[in-house]
Amino acid sequence: MLSDETHPYQGPIEPVRPATGGRGADVLWALVLAAVIGVLGLGLGLLWHAVAPTLPLRIVEGGAVYTSPEPEQLAAAEGWFVLLGLGFGLLCAIGAWVLLPARRGPIQLAGLLVGTLIAGWAAWWLGHDIGLAAYQDKLANAPVDTLIQKPVDLRAVKKLTFFPYAIGGVLLIPALGAVVTYALAAAWSRWPSLRRHEDEQEWARYDDDQFITGAGPS
Repeated sequence: MLSDETHPYQGPIEPVRPATGGRGADVLWALVLAAVIGVLGLGLGLLWHAVAPTLPLRIVEGGAVYTSPEPEQLAAAEGWFVLLGLGFGLLCAIGAWVLLPARRGPIQLAGLLVGTLIAGWAAWWLGHDIGLAAYQDKLANAPVDTLIQKPVDLRAVKKLTFFPYAIGGVLLIPALGAVVTYALAAAWSRWPSLRRHEDEQEWARYDDDQFITGAGPS
């Protein structure tokens, strides 16, 4: 028998939405992401310095010259930076997508872009700076006909009068790899908002509304 104390139907219980912090938290996490990726760019610079060849030069009166008419080391250094930068950007995008699923979206993409731009510059700076002081000392003091090794460098990096360096060319490769990878992940995502928990809750609320208005008890 049913108890006289039964209560009328009140509708389904609304699922509890996990606190994600909103847009402010998204911005904060994007800044953290950019900072972490920027620091990881130093590791990219160490790897580039380790695998890319240095450029041999011969000391002559008034400076130094190439040891061959078209040294392949120039293209090799940039080629290695392109390959490593693409891989770095791809890994950063996958890491952000997998490790921070609750922060997916344009703000996270902006943090990823800023971080990989910083990482590209940091990688060039550290990879080029290692051994630079010794090279400059030999360039100024070594006798004529001495062979010296110029540290790895990128021809796209140029000094400017209004900013220390021009950021362009292959320095943008890590950012390009990251943005393309992130865009592909977003395009293939089954979740319209890119955030699974939010879409599942939205669909659950929609189903509950349909149940209340259409199939609920009379």
